[in-house]
Amino acid sequence: MEQAFKVVEIELVLMYESIHSKAPVIHGWLGRGLRVFTLAAPVVSLVLFARAAGDMRGYARVDVHISYVLLGGAVFLETYAILLMVISPWTYADLRASERLRPAPRAVLWLIKLFQPETRPRWSNRMSQYNLISYCLNDEPRWYKGLMERLEWRWNFRVKTMWDSWRYTKKITVPKDLKRLVFDQLKSKANSTMDLKSYQKLGEHRASGRSSARARRPVPAAGVERRLRVRRQHPALAHRHRPLPLREQGRHLAEAAVMISICMLYLLVMRPFMMTVSIGQIRFGNTCAEAKGSFRRADEAGDEAGCVERLRAVDTSIVEPRDVKGDRSKSVLFQAYKLAQQLLELEGATEAKRCRLVASVWVEMLCYAAGKCSGSAHARQLSQGGELLNLVWLLMAHFGVGDQYRVESGHARAKLVVDR
Repeated sequence: MEQAFKVVEIELVLMYESIHSKAPVIHGWLGRGLRVFTLAAPVVSLVLFARAAGDMRGYARVDVHISYVLLGGAVFLETYAILLMVISPWTYADLRASERLRPAPRAVLWLIKLFQPETRPRWSNRMSQYNLISYCLNDEPRWYKGLMERLEWRWNFRVKTMWDSWRYTKKITVPKDLKRLVFDQLKSKANSTMDLKSYQKLGEHRASGRSSARARRPVPAAGVERRLRVRRQHPALAHRHRPLPLREQGRHLAEAAVMISICMLYLLVMRPFMMTVSIGQIRFGNTCAEAKGSFRRADEAGDEAGCVERLRAVDTSIVEPRDVKGDRSKSVLFQAYKLAQQLLELEGATEAKRCRLVASVWVEMLCYAAGKCSGSAHARQLSQGGELLNLVWLLMAHFGVGDQYRVESGHARAKLVVDR
């Protein structure tokens, strides 16, 4: 899993540099030659200025020192830029393609490992979070918020969205447990599909929970249930990868499901161009309006824990809201109540099994959204730092899953094979 995500990270870096930077020009022979000239110019200027410094008695010493700092800073920046150019994968690839410079690629690779070790992520390694319950509790009505909403709805000035993004969005580090959950589920589905037709339909599968519920084996999550082949010459690994208790497994799965769900809500609200839903923003607005009225009652504590407990207490046996409201509201809050109640009443299901089912569904939802998001939308998001959805998109491509990389003829499929 670590090597697979590292390959995907490097690919995303190359995509970003190719699309949103001048890397194709800088790493060409013309760009490298000009980079040497841009270094020589401030160096020569600094030398000439130092030789003439003795005849500058009419100038203030402060001005002379500032000139030294500016010229020295220019030399440092140009030297640092050349160092970055040398330890770039572009330079390593060009040197490997040249037969006359065989020792050079090894030296460049050594520098890359020295300054950019494999343990350091090539991207931010963070995912955005947008909690609906926290938003509904804290987004109190104010006159300036009403003005921002009017500007957004009437003239499409997304000031309210920018305010909500700054106020209610947070970044968290993507844990290895979550990466393991996504990787293992994709690998399991890709390996269990043999014929070409069903394999091509794998990328079209929309998350409904049916495939997860009918899975023969539970989805391995977070290094909890994965079966590792422990070599005899390394007996210490057997204790290191010992399966966790069921309660601990459920906790890891529940945390992963929550992080994915909150990340998906962020994409729906703040990055709608990456999602395929047509009325997602309308559903979100109506759901928030209904949730605010439900969570902000006088008899409630007004915290997230109290809101979660309120979800359990809702009577789902009453009539459906659409039978009363019709098409006036697109809220899905009551459907969320019913779904939560059905999960709690699932026959023969322990807490760990329920968490496994929910986590599997959210991974399916994440993969479906990543496959349906257009390549231009992924490239656009790379300019803003990238999201977990971008990594999943490329990982699916290596497994041969997704619309953009589907093979229409023959029996070939793109797979990421990592030898150990």
